[in-house]
Amino acid sequence: MNRAFAVSAPLAACLFLALHGCGGGGPSEAPHATATATTVAPPAAAGSPTTTVAGGKADDEAAPLLAWADATPEEGKAPLAVEFKADVEGGTPPLKYSWTFGDGTPDSTDPNPKHTYEKPGKFRADLNVSDSGGDSDSDYIEIEVSQ
Repeated sequence: MNRAFAVSAPLAACLFLALHGCGGGGPSEAPHATATATTVAPPAAAGSPTTTVAGGKADDEAAPLLAWADATPEEGKAPLAVEFKADVEGGTPPLKYSWTFGDGTPDSTDPNPKHTYEKPGKFRADLNVSDSGGDSDSDYIEIEVSQ
């Protein structure tokens, strides 16, 4: 009766070397274990689609779309010039961006727009991102403008 177990390639090599020298003598009647090496691929880079391979077939499936809103600076005196940045992972290109700045000015479709807040107040800048596969995500960041 043969038994099989799964181990990583480095562990299988260590087991082979350790077991190869064991036994010290004639032929063995004991069953031999069969080592099967299993390797794991490194994670996909941020923003790239993932590929799943099962049974020799590859299915291209985009990772879920995730979006984060960032801004520099997040507070300061009016007029405050702010650079916004959309950090995005996953999704199916092309991506569509929409920023609302919370001060009544027109929206922006630029992924990383610049906007100037002319008056003091607390403002909520909203980011919405959608992809060609129909997935979407949103985030917001608060901007505080003083006098």
